[in-house]
Amino acid sequence: MHEPFTTEQKKKIDTFINLALTFNKTHNIFSRKNFNDVYEKDILDCSPLIEFLKKNDNVLDLGTGGGFPGILLSILKPSNKINLLEKNKKKCYFLKIVIDELKLKNTRIVNKTIAKQNKLGKFDIITARAFASIEKIISLTKNNTHQNSKYVLLKGKKLNIKNELKDIDKNKLRYEIIKQETTTRERNIVLIENNE
Repeated sequence: MHEPFTTEQKKKIDTFINLALTFNKTHNIFSRKNFNDVYEKDILDCSPLIEFLKKNDNVLDLGTGGGFPGILLSILKPSNKINLLEKNKKKCYFLKIVIDELKLKNTRIVNKTIAKQNKLGKFDIITARAFASIEKIISLTKNNTHQNSKYVLLKGKKLNIKNELKDIDKNKLRYEIIKQETTTRERNIVLIENNE
C-alpha cells in the first residue's frame, strides 16, 4: 500500500476529496458518503498504481469519472502528463474545477467517448478502473499504444480477471496479476504489455 503521502500531496488530496464531496451534493458524481469513505475506497484503492509510472510517462486514464485514478496520479506524479478521458460533461466540469483549484499543470481533460479509430495519440501507460472488460479496453485503444506501452488496470476478483483475460491474444501480449493488500475487498492490478 502506497502511504503515507508527503504533506503537500496530502493537502492536495484532502482538497480534492472535499471538492468532490461538495460537488457531489448537487451533481451526484459518485456514491460515497463522507471523507473517510472516499479516502479508503478511492484514494488508497488507486494509489498503488503510481508504482508503475516512470518519470515523464504519458498516461491515458479511461473513464476518469470523479477523478480516480486520474486526478490522484496527477497529484502524485507531477512530472507525468496525465490525460483524463471522460464522456460525461458534468464530470468533466468537476475535473476542471479540481485541476484549476489544485493547479495541476500536467493534466488535460478529454471530453470524448473513446472509439477504435480515435486520434488521441500514443501513450506510455493506459489505466482504468471500472471502465470496461480487459479485452474491450485493449480493442478500443489499439490506436493509442506503441511497442513499449503498458496497461495498468485496477480490477476486482482474480476469478473475474482470469475470465476477462481469456479473450486477449497471448501471443502478442503478456500479463501479470498483482494482488493488492486491502482489508475491505479483493483488488488486483493487471499489468499488460507487449510480448517482445
